[in-house]
Amino acid sequence: MRKLTPFRIGLCLIFIGSIWTALVFSTGEKISDDLNLGIKESANLDLELKGKGLGFYKITIPNYSKEILNVKVFGSHGDLINLKKIETKMSVNYFEFDYDGKYTLEMTNFSENPIQVKVEFGNTKAGEITLPTVMAFIGAFFLVWSGYKRLRNYNTAHPEENNP
Repeated sequence: MRKLTPFRIGLCLIFIGSIWTALVFSTGEKISDDLNLGIKESANLDLELKGKGLGFYKITIPNYSKEILNVKVFGSHGDLINLKKIETKMSVNYFEFDYDGKYTLEMTNFSENPIQVKVEFGNTKAGEITLPTVMAFIGAFFLVWSGYKRLRNYNTAHPEENNP
C-alpha cells in the first residue's frame, strides 16, 4: 500500500477541484451561435437566466479585419445592462444580473463589410465554483509545501578536500 504524502494529497485536491469547476461551468445556462451580419445589420440572442449571478458573452470574429461590432445586453424589463464596442478578433465580457428572466444580447455590425460572428452567451455560475476553486488552491499549497520540504532537506555530496 502506498503512503499518503502531502504531494499526492495536493495532486488529488487540484484534480478534483479542477474537474468540479469544469463540470459546474459546463452545466450552466448558455447558448452559442454562428451569425452572418450584413452592413449595419443587427442580430439578437435570447437566454433565460435564473436568480442572481454573473453572466458572460464571448464574441469571436474569425476573419477579423478592423470590423466594429456594437454589443448590448438587455434585461427582461428592457433595461440596458452592458454596452461594449468590440474591435478585436475575440472578446470576453461579463455582466451582473439580479433577477430571473429573459436576457437579450444584441449585436450590430458598424463596419463597411458583412462579417461572420461566433457568439457564446451564458451564466458563469461564479457563486457555485467557490468551493472547488478553494479546494484547488489548497492542493496547490500542499504541492508547494511538499516541494519546499524536499528541497530544504536535500543534501549534495561534496568531494573531500585534499589536505596536505
